[in-house]
Amino acid sequence: MIIKGLGKSVANHYDDHKDLNLSKLSLLDGAGHQETLGKSFYGKTVYLYVWNQDVPPDDQNSDYKALKQRFQKYNDVVFINVYTGTDENKWKKVQDLKNEKVKAYRLVTTSENNTFRNLTDSVARPQIIGKDGTLLGFRGPTPADHLIVDYALYQARDGIDATQATKTLIRGINSKVKFKNQDLLLWYEDHFGKKPDEKLNISISNNN
Repeated sequence: MIIKGLGKSVANHYDDHKDLNLSKLSLLDGAGHQETLGKSFYGKTVYLYVWNQDVPPDDQNSDYKALKQRFQKYNDVVFINVYTGTDENKWKKVQDLKNEKVKAYRLVTTSENNTFRNLTDSVARPQIIGKDGTLLGFRGPTPADHLIVDYALYQARDGIDATQATKTLIRGINSKVKFKNQDLLLWYEDHFGKKPDEKLNISISNNN
């Protein structure tokens, strides 16, 4: 399976900054209310799109919309996006996106935000933040990374970083692209509400 070699290589970078805690990240919402990520999303696992030039996906992106819908049943998972730039027109543009249950924030210019800001670039990239503020998925799986993004985000609810989760998933799939691990099969059936197809639909993109 090509996915095994590529997947493990890409996944190795998801935990590059798992020692970074973002609880004190200062965010400003559309109403001008400022609060830290830790206070706003205490006890929540956050799938966060950080962006500067290209706006993040909205409900016109079928993969992103479907991902949000699959995680609606978990009340400890939230989806947000964070703008790191200063252009008011871009900030207005993201607030006008059709993006159900996704709140837009701006990254405040403070020293507490500098470490995270320096890790970002102009490309809209997803991050997975754990319930305690730990960066569990740096430039993590995208909504188009079928199966992998679901398992990584699901496992992040228990504090498991995206590298470990992705490698566990890949190891649990055989050469016929089927689960060889009963626990993964049970997870799939519970999470997706159905039995897997003859061959699993799994993909991974190099997001680094």
